Amino acid sequence: MTDFDLNLVRTFLLLYETRSVTRTAERLSLTQPSVSHALSRMRKQFNDSLFSRSPSGLQPTELASAMYPRLRQAFEVIDTTVSGVGQFDPATSRRIFRLHATDLGEVSLLPPVLRLIAETAPGVDVHIIPLDFAVVETELRQGQADAVICTPRITAPDFERDVLLRDSYCGICSASHPRVGTDPTLDEFLNERHVAVDVSAGHTDVDRSLSLLGHSRDVALRIAHFAALPQLIEKTPHLSIIPRSVSDKFCRMADVKTFELPFAVPAVEISLYTYKRVLPDPGTEWFRRTVKIALGVEAR
Repeated sequence: MTDFDLNLVRTFLLLYETRSVTRTAERLSLTQPSVSHALSRMRKQFNDSLFSRSPSGLQPTELASAMYPRLRQAFEVIDTTVSGVGQFDPATSRRIFRLHATDLGEVSLLPPVLRLIAETAPGVDVHIIPLDFAVVETELRQGQADAVICTPRITAPDFERDVLLRDSYCGICSASHPRVGTDPTLDEFLNERHVAVDVSAGHTDVDRSLSLLGHSRDVALRIAHFAALPQLIEKTPHLSIIPRSVSDKFCRMADVKTFELPFAVPAVEISLYTYKRVLPDPGTEWFRRTVKIALGVEAR
C-alpha cells in the first residue's frame, strides 16, 4: 500500500482505543465529519469496514484487531525516533509509574518495592490502579499503565512476563467456627456460606476447580477487595478463600484461622507484565528490574 497518510494511522489508533468517533474527534481537535471521512478512506484502502456500531460503541472487525498492535508499535517507533530516544536517570527522575495490582499485591509485594525505589529513585512516584483484568492489556498498550502484577496469565505475545511468586490457596474462617476445623470435608465446605472476592481481582482458580467437580460455592457476600476479609470472617460464620502467602498476616489482623481446601487447586504464579516495545522504554525497563530485585527474583 503506497502513500498511506500517517494521520490516518493516528485516527485509527484513537478510534480503536476510544471506540468513539466523538472522543476521537475531541482528542485530535477535529470535527466529527472529518473523523468519519478519515474512517471512510481507511475502509476503502483496507477493503474492510474496520468498525461496526453497537450500543457499547464501535466494535473492531477481526482485521482491525489484528492491525492495532502492529500499528501501535509502529507509531511509537516513529514518535520515539522524531523526539529522540528517551533517557531515564532514576536519581533525578520525577516520573510517575502506574501499576495495576490488587490490594493483596499492595500488602504483600509493594513494601519492599517502595523501599528500594525510595533508596534509588527518591523523586519517583508510584500510583496503584486497582486491578481490573479486563482492561489491563489495553491500558498497557496505550501507555495508561506501565506494569501489571496479577495471577491470571496474559498470553498475548507483545507482553513481557516475569514470575515473581508461586502461591497456593487455603480456606479462612472464624477461629471459633463451630463446624469447620483445620481439615473439613468437601460436604462441610459446601454446606457453609461464603464471602467471595470479585473476579476482576483475577483469583478465579478455586471456583474453576470446584466447577470442574460439578460444585459451586453458596456466596452470601461478594466484595471487591481482599482487605476486608479478616474482619468480615471473624464476625460471621462464613468461609472464604485466600492466597496462602497472606494467611499469616490475615490471622494476625483478626481472630481467624486457616484450613486446608478439601479439593485440589493448581498452584498459581503471580507475575509482573510490561509491554514489549520495539524501542524499549528505559524507565519501564528500570521499573521492571527494580520490582524483580526488590522481590528477590533478580540480583542487584
